[in-house]
Amino acid sequence: MLWKLFLQRTRMKRDVEMRDTQRQRLVLILIMTGAAFVVVFLAIFLLYRTAFEEEKARLIETAQSQARLMEAVARFDSVYSHNYPEGTEAATLSQFIEAHKQFKGFGDTGEFILAKRVSDQIKFLLSHRHSSLMIPDSIPFDSPLGEPIRRALKGQAGFMVGPDYRNVTTLAAYEPIEHLHLALVAKIDLAEIREPFYKTGLLAVTVGAGVIGASIVLFWRLSNPMVEEITHSRGQLRQLTHRLQAIREEEQTRIARAVHDELGQTLTALKMEITCLQDELDPDNPEHKQSSDTMTRLIDQTIAAVQRISTELRPRLLDVFGLPEAMKWQTQEIQKRTNIEFDLQGIDQHVKLDAERSTALFRIFQETLTNIVRHAQASRVSVSLKQENRHIVMEVQDNGIGIRKHQIHRPQSLGLLGIRERALVWQGKVRFHGAPGKGTTVTVKLPANSK
Repeated sequence: MLWKLFLQRTRMKRDVEMRDTQRQRLVLILIMTGAAFVVVFLAIFLLYRTAFEEEKARLIETAQSQARLMEAVARFDSVYSHNYPEGTEAATLSQFIEAHKQFKGFGDTGEFILAKRVSDQIKFLLSHRHSSLMIPDSIPFDSPLGEPIRRALKGQAGFMVGPDYRNVTTLAAYEPIEHLHLALVAKIDLAEIREPFYKTGLLAVTVGAGVIGASIVLFWRLSNPMVEEITHSRGQLRQLTHRLQAIREEEQTRIARAVHDELGQTLTALKMEITCLQDELDPDNPEHKQSSDTMTRLIDQTIAAVQRISTELRPRLLDVFGLPEAMKWQTQEIQKRTNIEFDLQGIDQHVKLDAERSTALFRIFQETLTNIVRHAQASRVSVSLKQENRHIVMEVQDNGIGIRKHQIHRPQSLGLLGIRERALVWQGKVRFHGAPGKGTTVTVKLPANSK
């Protein structure tokens, strides 16, 4: 009956592990998907920044070259165009405006702006590519729509991202033409620079989502049999471990009972026979008396050894008085061999468990104390055992050197692995917490008796 109950619990545990594994796979897939999209968008962003910087360099170079060209033409006209009716500056402007009529701009939205300041107004001298007017209306000098032109008219040269005369965000390079007191701006809409990258990003998301979706389905189908096989193997190993532990406990109990009952009774009867024999020996013969005393002492030592071995194999206190008393006995035995002090005030005497859970917790407690004696270098250990809602919680805390994180999951830590496996059989949890120089705390939490 108990074995069937254990198998039922194991199947439930395997189902839970399967769901946990599926969640872990899903989280892994989401992480990989997120990482893939991050890489794609990072690549697109870097390409966009490169295109932005290249366009910026082109606009600056174009504005500078056109401004310097106009200055050179102006200097030439100042020497050789005195016959132009409206003056040399007008001659230069007329040549530039005539050349501009043949220029269709760069890209879909790129254009030049040429303007001068007239009182508190900015007067445009070229027809705009995006305006139906031959010459657009002037705008106030302090208008937020003319920032690149305003800066150039102040004698500044540079590059900026800001609104143009249409209130559209543009990349603009501006240069002053000092000889003519004019301003030149070469600009292009920011949206034109971004548009291909927006389209590429949308295409990457669409195609990537399809590819990743297909990959997820394929990965899930291919990995599902392997995950099920691994989960099934873990369940089988856990069943085998529990069965071996149960067989060992049964064998130890049988041997302990046989040693205590049969060998103990035989030794007791032998001692009684020797006692009767002593009454028949010659009291005046010291050799006989010494031999009988020695035999009696050896039998007493053997009886004590038999009781100790029997108790170590299977403490009768655990079966007769329960887990709390067995834990107290175990600490007393360790205290006889070491200088460790035990604080047992946290042990609740009213905790009741079935035989299997009591055995599991007691063996975990024994292994924990063994680790403390071997490795912790502790002088004091506090033990608590209590029931919290539907769980039994055992906590063992020492003041030793403290366990390190890398030691908890180290393959060589077979004792800790055994503690975990014993708890997992009953769907329990084990937590190891340690800090260098501040000791180690082992907390075990098992479900209480099932009804």
